[in-house]
Amino acid sequence: METSVYSAKEFASLLGISKSALLKMEAEGTLPQPRLDNGMRTYHPHDIPEYLARLGKPPLVGAKRRQIFLNFKGGTGKTSISAFYAFRLAQLGMNVLMVDLDPQGHLTQCLGIDHSSFDATLYNVLIERMDIRDAIIDTKMKNLKLIPANLDLSPVELSLTSMNARELRLKKSITSIQEEFDIIIMDASPSIGLLNLNGILASNELFVPVLADFLSYHGLKILFETLTTIEEDFDFLLDNIYIFLNNFNASHNICLRAKEALEKHYSGYLMKTIIRQDTKIAEAASMGMPIHQYAPNNRGASDINAFIKEIFPNLPIAF
Repeated sequence: METSVYSAKEFASLLGISKSALLKMEAEGTLPQPRLDNGMRTYHPHDIPEYLARLGKPPLVGAKRRQIFLNFKGGTGKTSISAFYAFRLAQLGMNVLMVDLDPQGHLTQCLGIDHSSFDATLYNVLIERMDIRDAIIDTKMKNLKLIPANLDLSPVELSLTSMNARELRLKKSITSIQEEFDIIIMDASPSIGLLNLNGILASNELFVPVLADFLSYHGLKILFETLTTIEEDFDFLLDNIYIFLNNFNASHNICLRAKEALEKHYSGYLMKTIIRQDTKIAEAASMGMPIHQYAPNNRGASDINAFIKEIFPNLPIAF
């Protein structure tokens, strides 16, 4: 993952104004002076909120949101999409925290961060009572932070078993930093366990990626049964549940039939946006690069943009 920098033309387009209007307002003092890099104006994603405020536009987000990507079935592309989604939100100016809940650390790897480059995971927070701020690491973008994971997180399930309020420890920790971030995005492992239960109870929105096959369809049934039990046991209710099709190929008949089944039985949760099959997504993940840096004009990046517009329909920026 590399630092994101906008040119004057790109930044003006994002703000919904012309380049000439941007330069004029900078000269007049209405907008702040940009940084110069070898004589060229440069703008960064974390500049966007200030520019929007100076232009009299609404903020990027109203209420703070805590989101978890989860499916008990593995291989749905959950981690790649959650990483690319979070990166793009940060690229659009939001203050984002990503939380890796999987001891395999695939989310951490998707951002190009080596497993040996950090000292703390959620194990230290939930079990050893470390301040959650001390587990957060920087990325190459100022407004994108990460709580990473590696195999050091593995013992957390066993250690949580004997602890008081074991299901709510992550929620308590995240509540203490919620106001520092616009969006907190968690990537869960494909399993039913105490760590994922902590993730669900710490969230107010759930994203469920599914492949257009009937094994994924069956996995949804198990997930919703589990959610019903959680709601009853903890008097808990998610604000939103989003199911989305990933790696979709409209030329395959089985994909079309699976999509029809989802539309019939989960229409209240199924997103209109579909993430189409795209080899660039897998390539980007393997390179530790977000799709918007690896192949910004490819359909994978276009689908992530559409995904964001569906989740945030009132964003005051153009992209």
